[in-house]
Amino acid sequence: MSASRKVFSELGYHAASVADILSAAGMARGTFYLYFPSKRAVFEALLDEMFVHIAQAVRRVSTEVGAEPPLEQMYWNVRRLVDAVETHRELTVILLREAGGIDADFDRKLDRFYDRICALIQSGLVDGQARGLVRRCDVRLVSYLVLGSLKEAMLRFLAAEQPMDREELVREILTYVLHGIFTGPADAATR
Repeated sequence: MSASRKVFSELGYHAASVADILSAAGMARGTFYLYFPSKRAVFEALLDEMFVHIAQAVRRVSTEVGAEPPLEQMYWNVRRLVDAVETHRELTVILLREAGGIDADFDRKLDRFYDRICALIQSGLVDGQARGLVRRCDVRLVSYLVLGSLKEAMLRFLAAEQPMDREELVREILTYVLHGIFTGPADAATR
């Protein structure tokens, strides 16, 4: 898996071959095929691994007595997400740059992957609404907006030629998700 991750990040999915993975892993072709039937299968396993890292990074915000304030918990959710993405930099870049367009079946798998992330976001939004922390909104649409913003921010963070400050990134993501970009009264924006 680690050799595949390295090869895909260096060559890209389409240019990488099983031979490249075998060379990086120092293993025989037969050994590879004991575990994976194809290059695509190992790529799918990497995608599943990334979902686990993302799911582990985000925790339910608690409003129980004695819990940290919700905004503090949200800060740590974003921080853990950024840390997971940075820790798994190669995997994240592969996912964001290479995963689409492999084939129709894989595109459906990728859609399911993003659907699972949106479901996590939607669950948090619904829970936040029930607790009076999140405004009434179309949670499905807002989950797409949050996911799209996060995907682009993470890709730019990881691919930046000049390093970005991690704390600034975490604060800006949290501020953007919580407040958007408009500073005036909400009804003035619709006029």
